Amino acid sequence: KKVIDDGRFLVHSWTVKVDPDCVFFPDRLKQHLQKHPEQSPNGVYVNNCKYGLHGPIEVFSRNAVKTWAQGRQKCIDHYNRKCKGPCAWGEDQFIDLCLWKVLKVHRANDSTILSEDHCDPPEGWDSCKNRSMVAFHPFKTVNGFR
Repeated sequence: KKVIDDGRFLVHSWTVKVDPDCVFFPDRLKQHLQKHPEQSPNGVYVNNCKYGLHGPIEVFSRNAVKTWAQGRQKCIDHYNRKCKGPCAWGEDQFIDLCLWKVLKVHRANDSTILSEDHCDPPEGWDSCKNRSMVAFHPFKTVNGFR
């Protein structure tokens, strides 16, 4: 809501949310986003895991944020009916299904955005040495970041 109310997303092509326990390389993301141009009036967002959008890093085009702002309540109503009350999911699954299934925002699959322990990472993923990846998660302690 703050992103929408602030309105700064309107002067940028992309809006990125990153969790504080995520190691993030913004310069790498720029390269990845060239593969995902704005493809529809409803926008595009990046699905970062084969199991669905994971919350450590979420990437939305300007039009996707606009579509979310205009359709958020439609999604809340839709899934409250479907789940017979609030669904027992996290925010990441809600926004993934809302944008993709209800608001028809283009879902661009890119499994090289996030290397995370909950998304079948390769051995040694937590060394952050794979330069093709944009973000690594989670690192909950200072020693984990070293």
